[in-house]
Amino acid sequence: MPCNQWYRLVESYKDAVHSYSDAAMALSVLPGPAFNETWQRAERARTESENCRADVLHHEHQHACLDSELSNGHRELAGVSSENLVLGDQGQSGG
Repeated sequence: MPCNQWYRLVESYKDAVHSYSDAAMALSVLPGPAFNETWQRAERARTESENCRADVLHHEHQHACLDSELSNGHRELAGVSSENLVLGDQGQSGG
């Protein structure tokens, strides 16, 4: 069963991904100082979303709050794992 900290970390990750998306959508196609400032804002948001994702994965591996033990003694995932979630561009765009 996920713990409260896991839920908080996932919420932070979701917020960071939304901020990254908003910053990327604000990019204009015209070069110049405004583009550069917006690009830097988007890069900071991207870095923050990556850090939040790393925090979630680190928590899962360290705390193991997503594991549940079955009656036969074997462990299995409780049905939730952020490693299987893909939010944002994880390199699929090729760019």
